[in-house]
Amino acid sequence: MNNEKDNKKIIEDLLNTLGVKYDSVEETEDPITQKKLFIIKTPESGLLIGDRGDTFQALSHLIRRIASKGMEEMADFAIDVNDYRSSMVENLKLKANMLANRARDMKANVEMEPMTSYERLIIHGVLSGQPNIKTESTGEGKDRRLVIKYIEEK
Repeated sequence: MNNEKDNKKIIEDLLNTLGVKYDSVEETEDPITQKKLFIIKTPESGLLIGDRGDTFQALSHLIRRIASKGMEEMADFAIDVNDYRSSMVENLKLKANMLANRARDMKANVEMEPMTSYERLIIHGVLSGQPNIKTESTGEGKDRRLVIKYIEEK
């Protein structure tokens, strides 16, 4: 089984192979999932993040697949590039609260755009316990999305 040191080396080796300059790969813990998080500090973040984070998602998946080689389950850690993931989480929290307020004001359900399981997890967590709000995932695969439902208090 791979350890964190191996995972860090996998990330560094892949960056070197891709010819991407980086300053460091730091190991920490994801505050939401409590799983290992490797933060890549690089002056070339655009190459690793891509358009709307598509390259970032693919890179994350690729690194975890490489780290999982020979294992029955997918390696359980995440990566971040120049705090892109952290800022994405903060933006999701703001958006979730804004849409929850909209659902309450309009007394109607609000459907969000398709998102990853990690993004849905963040929003479920942010909105859990909020008055008059319930969250529910709907759809399949890449079309899976979250619905912020307005519920009447009894």
